[in-house]
Amino acid sequence: MIANRFTQRLIPLSLVILAVLLSACAARTPSPIRINELARYTVQVVVTCPDGEGSQGSGVIISPNGDVLTAYHVISQTVRQTGCRIQLGQSKDAETPPVLLYEARLLDRDPVMDVAVLRITSSRDGRPPTTPLPYAPMADALPPIGSQIQIMGFPGLTDQLLAYDQDTIISEGECQTAETCWILTEAFASWGSSGGPAFDAQGRVIGLATGSRVITWRGETHRLTAIRPLPPIRRLVDRALQQTASLKTEQQESASRPIRLWQVEVVGPQGVNWRTEPSTKRGLTTVKATLPKGTILDVIPPGNWQGWWATVDPMGEMGWMKERTASVTLLSPRTIEVSPQLTAGRDAIVTCLTQSPCAQVIYSPGYGGEEADATLGYLAGGDQVTILEGPVWVNELAWWRVQRGELDGWLPEITDQGYRLLLPVPELQP
Repeated sequence: MIANRFTQRLIPLSLVILAVLLSACAARTPSPIRINELARYTVQVVVTCPDGEGSQGSGVIISPNGDVLTAYHVISQTVRQTGCRIQLGQSKDAETPPVLLYEARLLDRDPVMDVAVLRITSSRDGRPPTTPLPYAPMADALPPIGSQIQIMGFPGLTDQLLAYDQDTIISEGECQTAETCWILTEAFASWGSSGGPAFDAQGRVIGLATGSRVITWRGETHRLTAIRPLPPIRRLVDRALQQTASLKTEQQESASRPIRLWQVEVVGPQGVNWRTEPSTKRGLTTVKATLPKGTILDVIPPGNWQGWWATVDPMGEMGWMKERTASVTLLSPRTIEVSPQLTAGRDAIVTCLTQSPCAQVIYSPGYGGEEADATLGYLAGGDQVTILEGPVWVNELAWWRVQRGELDGWLPEITDQGYRLLLPVPELQP
């Protein structure tokens, strides 16, 4: 929602006079072709939080990788509250209501300048975008006072359609501080246009709509839209992209970092029965298979339970094996070091053999606060998730951001006890 961030002291009388005089110039009507082109770059930003609160605004895609600019106050709840969700809507043209197509996360922000950078992490089917996104170029310099600019944002006044208007720049600040860094125009910004883009005549981004001010001069009312101009925005974008590049480099360098993993090897001369439960009371009815000597399986939660080991095979099948009988040793437990096996964009299986959901999905890798604050939800053994990003290394563990339905958070590939928690879904052979 457009916020009133400009007080009377920031708009002196001389500026008001200048605004009224320059706004008398007739603004050309934008062509439908140009409007539809710019509409593909403009997104609706919808924030929903676990407590039922939320917000709505607009943004603009500025890179083929899905980097999005918006106003900080539109997404500020995601910083104050855990578990909030950022969704982005897009229209195919200016005459079509937006559809929520993407999930996004916060990359960087500047609360003083009221600017934030988001990154699209997945499409609505839970998978990362596989094709370059349409994006708006950023202008090299600001156009001079009197130049035509166009503002776009969601929603418009009817049917949630894209709102757009064109007018001239009537004043510019010097950008020495946040209070003096602005552009003023009488181009109309709808109530949901906070964070929406301002374009120059060539369709390049020159700023974001962040505030408004209604003034009266000689009996006439003038509504001025405040634009946060490009210079501070470009600094924030560059910083966010540098952080992303550094993270990617760190992830690539750490991709081969070893993780301690428990395994068991079948050493019984006749092999071992692999069962659906840690008991022999029901005889052969619980036997899934008889595994031959030399078989090696990863250990999964809950690990070793009263002499039985919970295990998973490479195909994601899970079961129990008894370590020894009264006279024969059946299994030889061991720990090895392995590299992360998951990949962003692929699916994985939650591996655990307990009677209840066992995998605690948290909002941040390695979160060390209260469990109630950290937990977004739980997953059970056999649940299939999509890997959105990772690995992120915290406390010597490789963490992955996973999604299953509405649940979106972080899990370690292998627990701190050395039990495998996530296994790649095997690729089907042709």
